[in-house]
Amino acid sequence: MPTTSDTSWFITASEFLLDGKKLYIDIGETNPPASIWLYVPAVAFARLIGMKPEIAVVSWIFMIMAGSFACAAAILARSGLSRRFDMVMMGATGLALFAILPGDTFSQREHIAALLILPFLAATLARVHNLQIGFPLMIAAGLCGGVVAVIKPHFVLALELPVLVAFAARPGWRTIFSAENVTAGLVTVAYVASTLIFHPLFWHEVMRVNAVVYLPLADRGQGLWIALALAVALAPACGIYSGRKFLRRPGALCYAAFLGFSVAFVLQGKLWVYHFYPAITIGILGVALAVLYRPAELQDESTAFGKAAFASRQWLTGIFIPYLAALFVLLTFSVFFFRQRDYEPLAAAITRIKAAPSIAIFSGEIAVGHPVTRMVRGRWSMTQPALWVQTNGLDLRARSDFDASTLPVVEAIENADMAVFLSDLRRNRPDILLAKEGDETLRARLQAYPGMAQELDRYRLVDTVVVERDSLVVDIYARQDRLSPR
Repeated sequence: MPTTSDTSWFITASEFLLDGKKLYIDIGETNPPASIWLYVPAVAFARLIGMKPEIAVVSWIFMIMAGSFACAAAILARSGLSRRFDMVMMGATGLALFAILPGDTFSQREHIAALLILPFLAATLARVHNLQIGFPLMIAAGLCGGVVAVIKPHFVLALELPVLVAFAARPGWRTIFSAENVTAGLVTVAYVASTLIFHPLFWHEVMRVNAVVYLPLADRGQGLWIALALAVALAPACGIYSGRKFLRRPGALCYAAFLGFSVAFVLQGKLWVYHFYPAITIGILGVALAVLYRPAELQDESTAFGKAAFASRQWLTGIFIPYLAALFVLLTFSVFFFRQRDYEPLAAAITRIKAAPSIAIFSGEIAVGHPVTRMVRGRWSMTQPALWVQTNGLDLRARSDFDASTLPVVEAIENADMAVFLSDLRRNRPDILLAKEGDETLRARLQAYPGMAQELDRYRLVDTVVVERDSLVVDIYARQDRLSPR
């Protein structure tokens, strides 16, 4: 369960933010501010007690998991819906889908979104059956739903499509304007307003850059085919097990959320597995719930969940004990969870050159610099996490459908990005530069920028290392005036 390149960068960005640096000025980022805010509490806590931030972040995700499970379980118990599920199987399914299935997606924003939608879906299911859960749980479910939309605004469909299913099953204004829906909406509106007030640069500058050199590279056609294939595969399973009252079953709500997350995946168009994780997970969860759900009309109260004493402790057997088991496994095998085995040869090669070096990269691959910088206790010496603007610009030019009339705008954005990189090199004078082997086109592009060649010539190639995990071959350049004589 090592942190991914993205999570490693967000940890570094969180540290910069806590040091007083300003987002979108001193910290380059393509995403809305919540992408970093999600990790700030864990990083701040780690700094407070002297813990390694990576361990704090993974623990933070397990806390979110526990809180989400507990909130969803409380909603089901309060509404009486917990009697319609085998809670032991529910707990095991939850751990499999949210603790094991994520793999490299663990701790990504999409992982957090998939976790936090669970209380909202539980509240929506109670709403379908006109069951009361109490105002505090409604607000808690709404807050969780609001954070899902805050993480990525295009996740809002994953919230609203289940609400529309609930409205179809039980029409009425209370279904649409429920406390949880209104709360989620208010959180989303407050977040958008706060970004407009406190981070206007995101809307004025970052979104413009994204629109020119990020969004045009999306492969939405292939993403659509992938989403449709899974939608067709899941629909029969959810439908068959849900029966004629499909709209009133948990499988229908999960399937609607799956469709909402799938739309977000298609819109992003990057085809990265972690982008599709929420859709896959909630889709599989829908099938599992369709199988595990026992309709009230078929339920035998005397044998619904074993003996009465056992049933009264469903939260213990279904949630708490499995969670403690997962925590025990985490602590027991933490030495393996927090090791970046594939990056260790690269980290060792860098440490042989200089201990705790300052590092920058001339590559568009974020994996070239992260997480290895943190592994060697290095100091990140760039504003951006990678030179993705440059590589995206090159990719745009290579497309057959590239609109040549946009070239001046693309070049202006590239030049602004290179100016920031050159300023970073001159100001921070990093000890180590990392590059993706064979990226000669990017190097030539950088060399052509006024003043850049002089700075890059200060570095000499000293080693080349293969990073198997990300299929990378990384060239290590060291600043010549800091190399020890041999």
